[in-house]
Amino acid sequence: MRSFRPPPSGPRGSGFLAAGFLASAFALACSDADSAEVAEARARIEAEFGPRDAPARPAATGDAAAGQSEPRVEEPEEADGAAPSEDVPVPAPELPDPEGTGPVDVDDGPAPADDDPGPVDDESGQVGVDSLLALANSAYASLDRLKAAFAQRIENPLLGRTREGRGTWYQAGRNRFRMDFDEPAGDIYVADGSCLWLYEPSLHDQVMVSPLEDGVEIGTVDILGRLLSQARTTYDAVDEGTGEIDGVETRIVSLTPRELPARYVEVRLWIGVSDRYVRRFRIREENQTLRTVTLTPLEPQARIDPGVFEYAPPEGVPVFPDDVRCD
Repeated sequence: MRSFRPPPSGPRGSGFLAAGFLASAFALACSDADSAEVAEARARIEAEFGPRDAPARPAATGDAAAGQSEPRVEEPEEADGAAPSEDVPVPAPELPDPEGTGPVDVDDGPAPADDDPGPVDDESGQVGVDSLLALANSAYASLDRLKAAFAQRIENPLLGRTREGRGTWYQAGRNRFRMDFDEPAGDIYVADGSCLWLYEPSLHDQVMVSPLEDGVEIGTVDILGRLLSQARTTYDAVDEGTGEIDGVETRIVSLTPRELPARYVEVRLWIGVSDRYVRRFRIREENQTLRTVTLTPLEPQARIDPGVFEYAPPEGVPVFPDDVRCD
């Protein structure tokens, strides 16, 4: 077993997509018998990355499902002078999955879009915000593969630090993911289907690993999928008008959680008008960390070598914890 070397005490940046699982990995691996050095490193990681996500709640059934809020249904206006029709039964709207957060195996393809967009156009001919979110979720769920250049900015007011990065984003399904950083050079995040790997040589010479299990970490890897699948059921949406990302016209939608506490207390999405793909998302976490990710240009259904989602730690670099099995 390789010995664990705690991260150096120099400047550290806040974590990116792997934030939720890192503190958990330390909490599971460190016992009361740990050395003072390891315990101190654990405390630093927990302070910087925050707690692990709570497991997704199971979908409500039976009477419990009755308590779930139903999507707003707009009723058509009656024509002037026409009596309301009482004889024609109106079919009840189909309810989407109240959670929509379950894991999706990449081998089975993306999750089917079960949201009914409902009425599409308002009086101006523009897609309504609820329909826009449903269409964006459908567009994203239909993707088998996605490749994009990314730019990322993380502002952590608690630590008074800002960290920026850019590189290439690869994704296949909900649990295969890779971020290759050009800046900082050499940093990499990989979800290989069974484990999530984090290596940031720009911060410290150590690989962090955590298993993807029980659906707990899937939302941490696939933040965008999580946001879109929950946008209409757990958030209140406001249309903030239009914007432009790299020459692409977008609609800007802000989301506020209906209940607190919530992992994301503020969300903003830039959704392409022509193709419904999200070009930028901004999230403020419970600890007030603000993350902005811009994806452009996008390559939907790009050809991606499956080997992109494989990862082997560099020779001689310690892995923590070193007893995690990734099959």
